[in-house]
Amino acid sequence: MLPNPLIYMTSRDQLFRFFSGLLLFGLLLLADGWLLVRVARRWGVYLALAAEAGTAIIAAVIIGSSIHTHLERIRRGSIAGTFVPYDYARLAGTVTAAVLLLLPGFAGDILGILLYTPPGRYLFAWLFLLRFRITLQELYEYYTLEVYSAAPTTDSVDQERNEQDEVGGQPEDAPQS
Repeated sequence: MLPNPLIYMTSRDQLFRFFSGLLLFGLLLLADGWLLVRVARRWGVYLALAAEAGTAIIAAVIIGSSIHTHLERIRRGSIAGTFVPYDYARLAGTVTAAVLLLLPGFAGDILGILLYTPPGRYLFAWLFLLRFRITLQELYEYYTLEVYSAAPTTDSVDQERNEQDEVGGQPEDAPQS
């Protein structure tokens, strides 16, 4: 059960983390604006905007495929009954890199590229696992429950047919005579 948000935000540590994160996000926005102005002065406004749009399109293509690969690896592992926390951390790092690359701004693009390269990915995965290892175990248990309960079993198909026979109706797909 999640704690009440008002109680959660009254802790001095939680307030410090919240405002530190807000400050870092604000600094990222300032750095993005500063870099965009500098690049626009040197290259021209239209070329700077085209470069920004180009990085977003390239990121969507490359990282979208990478995210799909990570999700497939996690799904196959869940079906096989194996839990690898590092796969979840890599997925989180790839999604974070994608968000940074898709948002406008050169500073976010630089951070996204650094996060997508192997050294940045390993650092992010290490920090992510320090913080979320227990939560990942709970997520894995929920996901495996969903994977195994999503596939229809022969018992559920037989039960559906029996219910239709009891009602005396035909399935909706059957042709009417």
